[in-house]
Amino acid sequence: MAAKRKPKTLGKHIDKDIELCRTTNPVVSNELMHMFIAYEIPFTQNWQRVPFLKREEYKGAREVCVIRTHRTQYSRARKILDHMETSTRSRIMLHAV
Repeated sequence: MAAKRKPKTLGKHIDKDIELCRTTNPVVSNELMHMFIAYEIPFTQNWQRVPFLKREEYKGAREVCVIRTHRTQYSRARKILDHMETSTRSRIMLHAV
């Protein structure tokens, strides 16, 4: 019986996305989504459950939105975040690279 070959898309070139920021606010999450679309920056948005013992870090929130972007677009996305209004920016937890 012949062994199955892995598709060429699998391997070391997968998952070139890096975490950009996190937020617990759905309104801010939608605002970020629209802004990234407007500036044509690729991103993924994933809501994750916050474990009970870590909720203090997220001010009691049960879910957190993790926003990731392609590593080649990180600096562009970060510049956009740096120029946001301070009220919106204060609701974002930036991820240090």
